[in-house]
Amino acid sequence: MQITEGSFEIETGDVFDIQNVTPQVEAVVEDTGAEDGLVYVSTPHTSAALSTNEYETKLLYDMIDFFEELAPPDAGYAHDVDHYERDEQPNAHAHILSAMIKRPVLLMLRDGELDLGTWEEVMFYELCGPRTRTVDVAVLR
Repeated sequence: MQITEGSFEIETGDVFDIQNVTPQVEAVVEDTGAEDGLVYVSTPHTSAALSTNEYETKLLYDMIDFFEELAPPDAGYAHDVDHYERDEQPNAHAHILSAMIKRPVLLMLRDGELDLGTWEEVMFYELCGPRTRTVDVAVLR
């Protein structure tokens, strides 16, 4: 088995931001020259997550509304006390949501193409932005 790795950075624009990163993942895969295998996509951030889903504007709004209802950023979490004392952005809500969303994504690579469903995209979930984030891609063949 051969493993080839790459990464890319993205800029997020708000506390909650969902971005389609499929094109960037595909570019890393293409650079490896791999035709078949597995593609492992991860992010080293505990206040962000990755998943696959339909990238549709109204659905994104629905997701963000649900995130805000499920784990409001200003709900007074115990984890945030130290952040307030250090004048840092509170982020307990982001850790909670990240634990509920699929963190890494594992995809099949067939004939040089990611094996995604008709409406499926690789999506990056910013839960504590805006920030610069890293996404890592490993291709196993």
